[in-house]
Amino acid sequence: MPNRPLQNRGLTIGYVSERTGLPPSAIRYYEDEGLVKPDRNESGHRRYARSDIRRLSFVTISQGLGFSIAEIRGALSALPEGRTPNKADWSRIS
Repeated sequence: MPNRPLQNRGLTIGYVSERTGLPPSAIRYYEDEGLVKPDRNESGHRRYARSDIRRLSFVTISQGLGFSIAEIRGALSALPEGRTPNKADWSRIS
């Protein structure tokens, strides 16, 4: 059975992997690079926000266009924390 989000705790790495098509190892790498910042539950497991799915999709598309991790990090640093980036946010950094 696939991982599903836990109510009030965010999304599991398995669920984010399913939604983005990225392997969990890539998601952890992007965390290490500061591109996503999941919370941890009481057991220490990562819990992602829905906005992280969009951030990771942005990373994937940007890398496909030839942008470096440093350039992507700079663009994402301008986006708001704690809410899903909107069309205006994406337009501003594109």
